[in-house]
Amino acid sequence: MRKLSLLVVGVIVSSLLLCGCVSNQATENQKTLVVYSCGGPTEALQELNSVFEKKYNCKIDFVGASSGTLRKAIENGAYCDVYMPRGVKHAEILLNKSLIEPDFKIYQFTEWVIITPKGNPKNITKLEDLLRDDVKVYTNSKSSIPESRALKPKKDLIEKIYEKSAKDFDCYRKMLEYVVDGECDAALVERRCTTLEGIKGNVEIIEIPREYLNKADGFFTVGVMKNSKNKDLAYKYMEFVLSDEGQSILAKHGFIPVKSEKGQEILNKYYPEYKDLAPK
Repeated sequence: MRKLSLLVVGVIVSSLLLCGCVSNQATENQKTLVVYSCGGPTEALQELNSVFEKKYNCKIDFVGASSGTLRKAIENGAYCDVYMPRGVKHAEILLNKSLIEPDFKIYQFTEWVIITPKGNPKNITKLEDLLRDDVKVYTNSKSSIPESRALKPKKDLIEKIYEKSAKDFDCYRKMLEYVVDGECDAALVERRCTTLEGIKGNVEIIEIPREYLNKADGFFTVGVMKNSKNKDLAYKYMEFVLSDEGQSILAKHGFIPVKSEKGQEILNKYYPEYKDLAPK
């Protein structure tokens, strides 16, 4: 596993070295901003990036991977201007190594839900219903953030759901179509998955209490790197992510913007220790 992790980091470092060549394709007056983000918000940030590029006449080189993999790549010399990990741990590690500016911010929250085929034929209302004999469940125990990690306070219950799972996946995307088609009765996913093309409007969504969520994985941060060669533009990007326009794009993709009423409620109730990381 260690060899594999080092290989993945090496690939990302190499790809970012190549980004220097790719950025030459931008016009003479365009700057290129390199953005590293964990994979979850990819669709949301792709739309946000497109709007930002037009607004500021620039090009964004976007790299999506796990927060830890990207952090290790940065530690090993890969270049980026903006880093957007899940949680705060990886940003704090980079801060301790003087690799990121200290003014990184929380920009959004996330949550997990139960999804069922349209009409919810098995009348599922809570997590415990997934253990019923008449409910066929699919799971994602091999994904980058499996249910047992996302819903850590209910890990014992999740382990029981794993035991009865009819099929297990290593990626949420592979599983979603089976729920839409009615091949399984229920699955657990991050809410963002319900906004994807082909999924939105084609599944029922059952809320999961936020108390069941692993706090560390429930939010995302954005920060500017110390060695950014485009610091002014990097800060403009960070400001755009936190702007009303940027926040509305994130909300459209199933996230909870930090500046929204619900985002402020979550911040105050579940993350009071991180209030200083919230935009003013």
